Amino acid sequence: MNKKTIFVVVLLSLTTIFCAYQPGGQVSPTPDVNGMVNATLTAMAYATEIPLATVAEPIATVPATGSISGHLSYPSDFIPPLRVVAFNAANYSIYYFIDTPQNQFEYILPDLPSGVYHIVSYNIGSDMLAGGYTQMVPCGLAYGCNDHSFIDVTVTAGLTTTDIDPGDWYADAGTFPSMPNP
Repeated sequence: MNKKTIFVVVLLSLTTIFCAYQPGGQVSPTPDVNGMVNATLTAMAYATEIPLATVAEPIATVPATGSISGHLSYPSDFIPPLRVVAFNAANYSIYYFIDTPQNQFEYILPDLPSGVYHIVSYNIGSDMLAGGYTQMVPCGLAYGCNDHSFIDVTVTAGLTTTDIDPGDWYADAGTFPSMPNP
């Protein structure tokens, strides 16, 4: 029983005692009081319990960060260990990265602050080889596609930006920022 139910039962019991008390010390409850108490207790047994306080549901919060994911490639019959880097598009000295093992075909860069990024993957074993997420990628890396400029990747808090595939390994040396070595 909750506190409210106990309080009502005690109150009704006291009411029964005081209403049934007759001068001279004799206690003989009237049928009306007994009927009221029984009806009240029966109604309470079938009544829906009303909570004394309502607890508010917690408010879901949106994470302050988002993610970028995509597929990895390399102009070879295997994929070497790669460092995938998200450079802040406005300031390349701000970057986030993940290193992947050999033959890993997918990546995810988690916990990125909202903003615009440029994505580059680097062969960890070579300072010269880099693949960017550029206009060449949606062009199919086909002959005649010559635009090696970055595609801006927007990260939104709480979301993952998908299908960002840094596969343009054909740009001239120096087109992309140097691989960061933290």
